[in-house]
Amino acid sequence: MLNEKGPMEFTIGIAGIGISFLFDQNLSEPGVRDEDIDYEFITNVRPETKLRVHNNIFPERRRVKKIFDSGSTWALYRDQGKYVLQDSSFDSDPPPNLLVVLESDFESGDIYFKDELFKNSLLDPLGYPLNQVLMILLLSRRKGIMLHACGIDDRGYGYLFLGNSGHGKSTIARLWSENLATVLNDDRIILREENGKLFMYGTPWHGDFKEVSSKGVPIRKLFFLRHGEKNSAVPKNSAEAVLMLLTRCFPPIWDKKGMEYTMGLCHRIAHKIPCYEFSFEPDRKIVDFVKNI
Repeated sequence: MLNEKGPMEFTIGIAGIGISFLFDQNLSEPGVRDEDIDYEFITNVRPETKLRVHNNIFPERRRVKKIFDSGSTWALYRDQGKYVLQDSSFDSDPPPNLLVVLESDFESGDIYFKDELFKNSLLDPLGYPLNQVLMILLLSRRKGIMLHACGIDDRGYGYLFLGNSGHGKSTIARLWSENLATVLNDDRIILREENGKLFMYGTPWHGDFKEVSSKGVPIRKLFFLRHGEKNSAVPKNSAEAVLMLLTRCFPPIWDKKGMEYTMGLCHRIAHKIPCYEFSFEPDRKIVDFVKNI
């Protein structure tokens, strides 16, 4: 729910997964404008994860079991049976400014801010990278995967373009937008399996192309972007496609069961969806080229 003083309790919905944030104090931030709130992802769906947000309260770290350390921007560990995410490397100095403490079922938890960060928490309570790490944790529980990709909804036909930075995802987004298609996102796409069909969804975490959508659409074709001097689409067999998917997704490498699910999902994607290695010239002719494949 949003009120006239600013968000006190609200739920974001990404790929059908609801996460609610309940702030522990009245939030009337004069610097927050209504247009700053990304209503595209505000939802009324029942949240699967409920998080309470606390300012200037920080729990002490007790008996700890390390799970994963990025070496710079975040770390994950267990503390008294709970999962804890922090916004720094495990052994960093100074200590973290933000903690996310999750119950073992991931259905509830708490976010703890140092006071100097709280003023920025209204629009995105977790912030990068913990917002995306939390989503990867939730997806790993047989819900889907996050991909480094651009997703296009062209009048109900879903085209998915996977690639790393600089491969042309934002260019693809711009060209399809000029063709009046809907860009779900140009950098982060979530893929889910629903009733035997594969759907892709937009996320809030975009690249250069900022007009994103929370919509979901069935995937018709999948393209692995690479640099080239002409329009080209080379079919890939299932084994090749699985390997290419794994190098362009965000796998939960710290979780054996999560990795088994991710591997299985990549195999099902490669078997169900036509996959191509794809290069293109950056003009609008590429839209018709893709449609005619």
